[in-house]
Amino acid sequence: MSILDRIKGKKEDEAKKPKASKKTQKDENVLDMVQEPAVEASEKKQVVLKEDTGRAHDILRNYHLSEKSNLLSASGRYVFRVSKSTNKLEVKKAIEKVYDVHVADVNIMNIKGKTRRSGKIAGKTSNWKKAYVTLKAGEKISGLAEGI
Repeated sequence: MSILDRIKGKKEDEAKKPKASKKTQKDENVLDMVQEPAVEASEKKQVVLKEDTGRAHDILRNYHLSEKSNLLSASGRYVFRVSKSTNKLEVKKAIEKVYDVHVADVNIMNIKGKTRRSGKIAGKTSNWKKAYVTLKAGEKISGLAEGI
């Protein structure tokens, strides 16, 4: 029985040993490049949370991305899809609250839905409201139309 015990002992020893990883030098170099450099606690930036924006995100649906809106954004005018029930004053307050900019002017357009067909069935897309927001001179909303 001692021979079997020795064989069992070898298998148990192999099971206890951690398996050697098959990392090559190349893999280790890649891992070194991927790892982020250590940052001290004093160097970390404090995250400033936005105050409660209230109904602002209900008013502003999204940024309207088109060629025309891209051209206008260079001159400080931005185009947003807004709630159908909103007015100019609410749009102005929402933009100022969310993006921390000063709004000079707001123009609003009601856009009628288009008729669409799929075979015999005709339908209509929903109506929506578009707001052209002009900012005061020298101000920009970063991240909306940059690099497009």
